[in-house]
Amino acid sequence: MKVHSINENLQIFLKENPIDNIDIVDDPLRCNYLISGKYNKRKYNRDLKGVIIPYTGHNGIDLDELREDNLMLFITPTRSKYVAEKAIALMFALLGKVVYFHDLLKEGNWSSRNSDKRVPWVSVQGKSIGLFGYGRIGKIIHLMLRPFNIKFYTIDRLKEYPEDIKLVEDLNKLVEISDIIIISSPLNRTTKRVFNKQFLSRMKNKFLINVGRGKIVEEESLYNALRNKELKGYASDVWYNYPNGKEVMLPSSYPIYEFDNVVMSNHSGGFTTSINNEVNKDILVTLKKLRDGNFEDKINLKNIS
Repeated sequence: MKVHSINENLQIFLKENPIDNIDIVDDPLRCNYLISGKYNKRKYNRDLKGVIIPYTGHNGIDLDELREDNLMLFITPTRSKYVAEKAIALMFALLGKVVYFHDLLKEGNWSSRNSDKRVPWVSVQGKSIGLFGYGRIGKIIHLMLRPFNIKFYTIDRLKEYPEDIKLVEDLNKLVEISDIIIISSPLNRTTKRVFNKQFLSRMKNKFLINVGRGKIVEEESLYNALRNKELKGYASDVWYNYPNGKEVMLPSSYPIYEFDNVVMSNHSGGFTTSINNEVNKDILVTLKKLRDGNFEDKINLKNIS
C-alpha cells in the first residue's frame, strides 16, 4: 500500500515511523491513499483508492469528483472534541462578557460595579441552544453542555438523535426557538450564506457562535445585524479573509471587531498543544486499518454534500 501526505511534517513523521507493508511515496500521483484536506481531478491517479482528511472539515474536497472516481473518504476524528471545546469557550466568553470586562478593567473601569447601572452578564443555564450541525462536533458540544440544564434543538435530518434533543423542521424554527445557535456544520452548497439577512434580522435577543465555516454566515448581513443591534452577540473561530503567509490581515472586510459584543478567535479550534501528536497517531491507526482491508471508518458519501 502506497501513501502520500501533502503536509510535509506528516510526510516526514510517516517515513520516520514505518509500518509493515506500507510505503510512503513522494509522488502524490503514485499513491493508493492521499492524506490531504483538498481533492479534485488533478490529484487522481488510477491506483488511488481513497483520501484521508487530517482535519475536521471536508469543504476542500470536490465530493462530486470523489464519487465519480469511486474513491473512499476518511476524516480523522481527533480534532472534533477540541473544536467543540472551542465553541463552548467562545460561547462562555461572549455571554460572560469576558473580553468586554477584561478590556475595561485594564483601564480601571469596573463597569459601574457600585451603582444601579452595573453591567450584568448572561448565564447559559436554562437557555435554549440550537445546534446547527449535529455531526461529530455537534454531538460533543451537546454532551459537554448537558450539565447546564439546557434545552437542545436541532434540525431533523432523518437520523437517530438522543432523547434530550428536540427536533425542528427547518432553520426558521431553529432561529425562532433558540436563545443561542452554535454552528458546527460543514460549508457546502446548502449551508453557504444560509445565515443571511432574513435570519440574522430575527436574532435581536439571541447569540450566534460559529466554529463551522465563516461563509455559512453572510458577511455583510452579519455586520449590519451587529451594527443595527439585530443580533445580540457573535463569537467565531472561522472567518472570511485568511493570510497566505505572515501578512497582517483583518478577518473580515467589515469592521466587525469594533463591536463589544463580538469575540474573535483565529481559526485555532483544532490546534492544541497536543494535537499534532494525537493526529499523527490517529493517522497510523487509520493506515493500519486500510492496509488490513478494514474500511469501517469510511464516510458515507451519500449522506454529505
